[in-house]
Amino acid sequence: MSGSASGRPLVDFAGAARSGWRPANRCFLCGPENPVGLWLRFRRIEDGAEADFMPAPHQVGWEGIIHGGILAALLDDVMGNALYLRGETGVTVQMEVRFRRPVRPGDQLLVRARIGEENRRTTTIEATLSRDEEVASSGVGTYFRKALEGSR
Repeated sequence: MSGSASGRPLVDFAGAARSGWRPANRCFLCGPENPVGLWLRFRRIEDGAEADFMPAPHQVGWEGIIHGGILAALLDDVMGNALYLRGETGVTVQMEVRFRRPVRPGDQLLVRARIGEENRRTTTIEATLSRDEEVASSGVGTYFRKALEGSR
């Protein structure tokens, strides 16, 4: 738990958990309680997850082009949600991203992940970020996974 300069915790996770708040509620990509987040709404698909996203002008790196870190974060979060929507949590062990085409503010995007190879502890997931069915960015991630309590 991180602390402030006074040594007090910035977030009281124990108290928050008792009130029903979960740390993922403040996720930058999909947290409904993050006031500066992207507020993605993921949908479960047969072998993964997907969401729609329209980048805003304040998310640029170079003028007129969305920052690559935002695109990488989108790919990472859709891969993590592919696990979450089937009742597992996962942490990113490794991720490789390929930027194929520039993404601009106002582009209507579809970010999609499909679960691939699995073993006892990890899952490999592939993701794409597309505009009009043209892949703008893609990624492959390896996730260490753990089943959520009460699922299954």
